[in-house]
Amino acid sequence: MDMQKEIDRIQSLLFDQISSAVSNRDVAKVVKLSSHAKECETLKTENTAFIRRVEALKNALNGSGSLSTTSPNPTDPAEAAFLSRREVGKQARSEWIERLRTFGISLNRHGKQYQMARGQSVAVAFANELPELENQWFLGLADEEPTAAAVLLCKSLGGKLHDIVLPVSLLREVWPVLNRSGKQVKFHIQERDAGQLFLRIPKASRLDITWLDVTRYIGNYGPLR
Repeated sequence: MDMQKEIDRIQSLLFDQISSAVSNRDVAKVVKLSSHAKECETLKTENTAFIRRVEALKNALNGSGSLSTTSPNPTDPAEAAFLSRREVGKQARSEWIERLRTFGISLNRHGKQYQMARGQSVAVAFANELPELENQWFLGLADEEPTAAAVLLCKSLGGKLHDIVLPVSLLREVWPVLNRSGKQVKFHIQERDAGQLFLRIPKASRLDITWLDVTRYIGNYGPLR
């Protein structure tokens, strides 16, 4: 069994059930399911770390490393990457916002979101592509619908950044039907043939689609001006 794929399958089912519970205003069920969804994130992190440690042991046996009976080094790359994930996202958002200035666009931090010069709010999320889940990104935003746009910064393993700027007109349609986990709205982006990017729409939503093509919103800076 591919444990990572199994956890993702369970999490996807949980997200669908959470969406249904939100629609039915079943607060108790939403809270319960959200805790399970959060546990899936923990399991995925632990599973990735476990796989890497096993690979390190195999490399050591093959003579490309050394076995150690001491406790794990807290500066181990895998652990350091996990611990600094929030900082990586913070830096990526800052660099992207700085790049916007070259287009004459200025965004300033305002609570959990950013604010345009004319006062409208913009939410910005960041995610790296996962080695074990190629061409997919899982992002989360605080459940506070922005008044101008939601930006999804998706960085590929090769370092390419897809900056998807979803306008408020689209957000009004998809925001209510997206899955929730805790106090966050979840976005699942997948890249398909010819570099097209799609946003997953939960099956339990009232919309008649499962995937929404958001390719045209890459670099869509109009709503930010």
